[in-house]
Amino acid sequence: MANQASQQQTFIVGISGPSSSGKTTLARLLQRIFCGVQLKSEQLNTFIIHEDDFYYSDDQIPYTTLPSGKQIQDWDTVAAIDTSFLAQALSYVRMNGSLPPRLSSKEDQNEKGESGVEDSLVQELRDLVSSRLANAPSRTIAFMEGFLLYAPPSTATEKGEDNPLTKVQAQIHLPLFLPAPYTTVKARREGRAGYVTIGPGVDQPSPGEGNTVDKEDKEVDLEGEDDRPPQNFWVDPPGYVDDIVWPRYVGDHSWLIIPDHGEGEGGDGRDLVKRVGEGVNVRTDVGVCVAPGKGAVGMDVVVRWAVEEILRRYLGV
Repeated sequence: MANQASQQQTFIVGISGPSSSGKTTLARLLQRIFCGVQLKSEQLNTFIIHEDDFYYSDDQIPYTTLPSGKQIQDWDTVAAIDTSFLAQALSYVRMNGSLPPRLSSKEDQNEKGESGVEDSLVQELRDLVSSRLANAPSRTIAFMEGFLLYAPPSTATEKGEDNPLTKVQAQIHLPLFLPAPYTTVKARREGRAGYVTIGPGVDQPSPGEGNTVDKEDKEVDLEGEDDRPPQNFWVDPPGYVDDIVWPRYVGDHSWLIIPDHGEGEGGDGRDLVKRVGEGVNVRTDVGVCVAPGKGAVGMDVVVRWAVEEILRRYLGV
């Protein structure tokens, strides 16, 4: 992977994990640490890519029927993400060392919390990076953060190659994963005011109508201007974490999470959620680098770990 990365303009670091696990916070810290560090011939360039910028417009977000029979838009399914656009954008980033002009970010309009990391630690890690990369080749580093970035290995499922995230993960040089317990995810997610969204399209479907726009893979004009609709704001309805966020996370990452109660597969989605418990026992043998501490350590520990992983892979050690 390191040899392949050296032929690209950009080294892409993936940062994934459940909602509210600290992905965006970590990405912003890493950008502060790595951006502008002096390499062998020039300063290191970095930027962040947010998966939330690849949601379909509001009218194309699918509906899910809850056990109660109520229908609700599901923002936590892969069907809500334009994975084709995301994969094409990452390919562009790898080859050009910059974001495509087509992509403009709305993520930084969302609320920002404190990182919990002292400026002195950020400077300490910048000094470490400067020392280790003093003679490194010039490449951009892009931090790609999102709740759905990785696909199960082909050995984990008969349809592994058909997973829409396979083409996304193929563009990522270093996949990092931040576990977070259910109780933390619930508390943090329910404490948020809401999220800026892409905005409505031309026609708004009725509940249960599903997606009315063809979502087959299409070539995106990455050099063109962003002509997506005006933005909107989504607020989680009551019970959204337990009805949608956590069950979707567990289901999509069942190949990665080790159940706390009982082994093996089978049972419906509710049974799987029960068996994973807090969901912090994560496999480390499937090519994903898992943060230490099972979601119970501070961001200071996580950022130290992430810096070491990035340096190791970037330098091919």
